[in-house]
Amino acid sequence: MNSKIVAMYRIQNEERWIEKSLESASEICQEIVILDDCSTDNTVNICKKFPKVVDIYERKEPLPLDEVRDRNILLQMALKRNPEYVLSLDGDEIIMPNSKEILSEELKILYPEALVFSFQFLYVWDDPAKIRYDGIYGKTWHPRLLKINNNTSSLTVQETDYPGNLHCGSIPKLEVDDYLYRSNVKILHYGNFDNEIRQKKLSYYNKIDPNSSEQDDYVHIVSGEGSRSGPKGMEFLLLPDLLLS
Repeated sequence: MNSKIVAMYRIQNEERWIEKSLESASEICQEIVILDDCSTDNTVNICKKFPKVVDIYERKEPLPLDEVRDRNILLQMALKRNPEYVLSLDGDEIIMPNSKEILSEELKILYPEALVFSFQFLYVWDDPAKIRYDGIYGKTWHPRLLKINNNTSSLTVQETDYPGNLHCGSIPKLEVDDYLYRSNVKILHYGNFDNEIRQKKLSYYNKIDPNSSEQDDYVHIVSGEGSRSGPKGMEFLLLPDLLLS
């Protein structure tokens, strides 16, 4: 892949998944920049072992939550590397194997005019081969790859109506979707992997954003209940071993 892709990570205490995430990103990206938000585990040391990690902003003192502020800091870090594309990832997200060839064909041959690529997210649940797919879990696509040109290099991530700018975009949003394409590259998401993680996430979101009817009080994180889950509750599929190797 000849296009220069710079990956950007906003992370905190991600030592459980960050090594595999960076390994997957290193397959398709030429450089990686990181904003670490006061990690207290071994996250930063793991990141420093990767040759493609070229810049780490280590925040030492906590600031009030503002996801838009942090995303835009990261974006500026990435733009300083003169990328052709910026790719936004979180520390609990792993690009599926064999994605380099898929993305290279999409960027160069299939969709060279695309400005934004969205990826489907597969929510790994309790087992590395077990994917939840009921409700929103089976149709979650996020725009994560942005082509940098004269029209996009000045864009910024937009604020939201949520406290702390929760649920903001990972990359700037285009005013029109004419140049947005869905990639065949898929992302394994481990952010809801086991019950301990899910319960902590449920408590965190309800503390920051209590009584959120739009998010059905976030109960979909831990169960099959709520408007954002499927009508039959939780449903799962198993990934073939060849997709995990």
